[in-house]
Amino acid sequence: MTSAQNTAEPSLVVTHYETLRRAALGDVLPPEARAGLTLFLRRGMWGWARAIGTRSAVPQPPGARPAHWQPPEADRPLIQLLAALALQANHEGDRP
Repeated sequence: MTSAQNTAEPSLVVTHYETLRRAALGDVLPPEARAGLTLFLRRGMWGWARAIGTRSAVPQPPGARPAHWQPPEADRPLIQLLAALALQANHEGDRP
């Protein structure tokens, strides 16, 4: 192992651990971290840290959006219309 790999792995483990820790404190757990949580719960912290430290970066699936993706400005009226229709249909279903 090179010294670059030795410094990269602890940083990766710390980053993933902080994501799980924040989720335990009430933050939203990102979908890409859910497998890590399952691994943590099944193997414990030591098994999780060893697995995280040895895995390579997981590629994003094709068509995946970045975390802070915003729809194009031109699509916002359509999104708002569809949301209003969905909310209206939901409220109409509540009436006796």
